[in-house]
Amino acid sequence: MKIRKNLSDADMLKGFNEEITFENGMFADEKVSKSKIKGGNKPAAKKEILLPEEAQERLNRFLLEISMEWLKNKNGNCSWKVSKEDGQIVIKPVSLVKK
Repeated sequence: MKIRKNLSDADMLKGFNEEITFENGMFADEKVSKSKIKGGNKPAAKKEILLPEEAQERLNRFLLEISMEWLKNKNGNCSWKVSKEDGQIVIKPVSLVKK
């Protein structure tokens, strides 16, 4: 970027917003602004599932019921095995610890 000469103070500071720190934050009449850094902490995008909301709710309920039964039977922690059999999706709990 080339520095232009003969600019006034207002022209040089055009578009500049100072971050509020403990050094300059004592002045109550100043406007508080947060700096925006590109690529900063963005909220994680919600993963999309291709089910209607009602069907997704029922699926979550069934998975919760199965995992509770799994824990009641003292099978320990489990992971989910997802497979496709004859045009149907089958989700089964699988023990994490090999016996």
